Parts: sequence; C-alpha cells; structure tokens
Amino acid sequence: MRRCIVLSGQYRTFDQTWKNIRNFIDLNGLDVYCHLWSTSEEEKNNVIDRLEPKKILVEDNSLYTETFNTIEKNILQNNPKGVNQDRLSGNASMNYSRRAAYDLIDKDEYDYLVYCRYDIGFRSIFKFENNIESIITPLEESYNLISDIFAIMPMKMADSYFLYEEYERLQSTKWEPEFLNWLRNIKKYPERDIQTHIHTRYCPHMLLMRNILMSGNSFATADIPIYLQR
Repeated sequence: MRRCIVLSGQYRTFDQTWKNIRNFIDLNGLDVYCHLWSTSEEEKNNVIDRLEPKKILVEDNSLYTETFNTIEKNILQNNPKGVNQDRLSGNASMNYSRRAAYDLIDKDEYDYLVYCRYDIGFRSIFKFENNIESIITPLEESYNLISDIFAIMPMKMADSYFLYEEYERLQSTKWEPEFLNWLRNIKKYPERDIQTHIHTRYCPHMLLMRNILMSGNSFATADIPIYLQR
C-alpha cells in the first residue's frame, strides 16, 4: 500500500513544526507533495531541504487576488447572506492551494493520502494503518462539524476533500435536501445553528462536510494528536 502526504498554504510557523512533520512522514513512509504560497526563496528552500518533496509548486498569492475576489463577488451576488464573518476570498485561496498540491500527485500511484498544513504541531508522532475506510479528521478545530486542518483518507475519496473546483458553485447554491435531512436527523445538528449557517454563514467547515457527503463519501472525527501551532 503506497501512501503520500499533501501540504499546502502559507509557511507560517513551519520553523517550529517541521521536525515533527518530518518524523510523521518518515514513520509512515509518505511521499511528499507541496504547494506553498510564498515569494521567499528561503521559505521555499527550507521546505525542500526539510521535507524533500517529490514535487513542489511555489506561487505568489498576490497574483491570484483578482481571481479570488471575483469568486467572492460572484458568491455574494448569487447567494447573498449580508454581513458575515467568513472570508470568501481567503477560503478560496486556501482551497486553491490544497487542490494545487493534490494535483501534483499521480493518483494511480497511491492508496492513502494525508493532508497537512505547514503550521501543524504533533503532540505525539503516530503511525496509521492501511484499513481506513472514511475521511478521518481530528477533533482539533472541528467546531462540532469537521476539521479542515488535517486529514487521513483513502485516495478514492480524496477528490471530495480537495474541493476548489466546486468551491464557487457550493457557496453559491442552497443546500441539497438530502444534506439538510442528514444535518437534522442523523447528525442532530441544532436547528438554531442550521438557520444561522443557512442565512448568515459561508462556513468552510460546513462546506467541506457537505461536499464529502454529497459526493457519496463518509467522514469520521477522531482524537488525532495534532494542533495548530500559532
């Protein structure tokens, strides 16, 4: 069984986290693929030297400002929710970076995939087995929904996690009746919170959960010993 890890996003606290990320990679025998938002040659070289990725793509986020702002404008026009706390252009950027790293992979080569950010800390280094049948996400940063900072998944389910190509459509459309039914009757999500999300939120966690489920896949939350190193 071949396994790989995808890292994406900004460099952030990578100088503090990289040793344990590397230890996790080595323990689990993972091939490494990276997308990095950076204009720093030092940051790029640090990621290459420390993680030895098979492939890496480094891009300047500012070159995509117009693209991500246009996505936000279209969503606000097609599915207006008034003043809210969610950064649509920022979330588009985040999902682009994930997908860009994922697209570096030859999908036929791998059975399992790990997603990780550069600012992930490990409370302990762990080895995962080749028996995962769902997208497994941590309790950390899950907000009674799903965490989007780290995941372990079968490769056959990975498209639904790396959702950039569906991002604008998903944020611009109403929830499917099947998803609403799942929230109410299976997850037992509070009705007050459902209404908040419908009318005032473009929550990236709810979006990820919706896309996984509406793609016919499943997810589970586990006490994975990781955290955001801020």
